[in-house]
Amino acid sequence: MHLIGYLSANEENKLTVIEKKKDRCKEVSNKYDAVILNEDGSKHQIMKEADASQADLVVVATDDDRVNINTSRQAKKDFGVPRVIAVANSPKNKERLKEAGADVVICPVDLALRDFENVLSKDRSITLMYRTDPDLRVAETTIPMNASIIGKKIHEIEIPEKCRITLVTRNNEFVFPDSDAELLSGDRVILMGDASSVQKTVELLRNAELA
Repeated sequence: MHLIGYLSANEENKLTVIEKKKDRCKEVSNKYDAVILNEDGSKHQIMKEADASQADLVVVATDDDRVNINTSRQAKKDFGVPRVIAVANSPKNKERLKEAGADVVICPVDLALRDFENVLSKDRSITLMYRTDPDLRVAETTIPMNASIIGKKIHEIEIPEKCRITLVTRNNEFVFPDSDAELLSGDRVILMGDASSVQKTVELLRNAELA
């Protein structure tokens, strides 16, 4: 429902919502300016009636991954939709959705794990983005007052090969650091790399605090 609201905020977007449940159709019709079909969106004929071949974007977000896989395949291969976004209710179906034609796969379980990780981090780092395929994590950490790397240049720190410091915020201003940039107490650092390398870098940047 929030996604429909986001897309409908742009008056240039023409929305068609296909929903099997009548109560949801009524709720959408009361709130948003959209064409609503109280039908099964996984059926080829319904996609045709919705003029899917003219769509710039199709979002597939049912609670049944089998339906999402089938609908994604039809949208991409039968109707040539240039961009398909699909929900994977189970992480094991992410790859199947991509093979079916989904350009972007969103997995609520992954998002929940990211939030859980942030809670467990106890302010050592915050995960801003996490993907399993490819293995990619973007995280933020703050350099503590007693960190041993304070005053060192980035090239003097043994950061894992598959991790990069991409942004440093200091005194409410951000910079894109080069290898000669020094890290100071209180710096907020954005890291990007595979999950393991990012975690090792967080521990490295805060090692005095963790000792």
